[in-house]
Amino acid sequence: MMNVSNMRSVMSNEGVLFSFSGMISQSLVSFMVETGREQFEYKIEDSKIIHKMFIVAIEQLQNIMSYSRDKDITDANKYVSPGLFLIGYDSFKEKYYINSSNEICDDDKEIVSKKIDFINSLERTELKKYLRDKLRSAEDKHQRGAGVGFIEMAKRSSEKLEYNFETVDGKLYFHILTYI
Repeated sequence: MMNVSNMRSVMSNEGVLFSFSGMISQSLVSFMVETGREQFEYKIEDSKIIHKMFIVAIEQLQNIMSYSRDKDITDANKYVSPGLFLIGYDSFKEKYYINSSNEICDDDKEIVSKKIDFINSLERTELKKYLRDKLRSAEDKHQRGAGVGFIEMAKRSSEKLEYNFETVDGKLYFHILTYI
């Protein structure tokens, strides 16, 4: 039998306030964002922080659907992808965080790394200009959106985007962490 007490203890030690593991779809994203917003309005007084958290949450969840190795495309607008998603509070940094993980194709590893590394190299003013330029051009648009998710996350983050790739049981996983 799974030891739920151990799981609760680990989540508490890591500051996890909200978590989900499983198949993520657009309808689930909407549900999780609304549910999370209601929960956090009681805990967080600063509405700007809540707004930033949920913009980043939406972007991370949509990235899971877009970059997941095992995404299931049921029609042109409906994706379902397995992933792990967490919202928490880092008591050491005194900041909220949004963290997600999903299996990713080897081919996407370099694409994702280059995008995030470039975005992380930009200053705030450069980041805003880059976002405007991307929204005006069709350069990175794809079937799921404008291709600006990492830029939107970085724009709202209090720190550079943290990410890494990890191979577990022969599968490549992408992890991204954003502090608010």
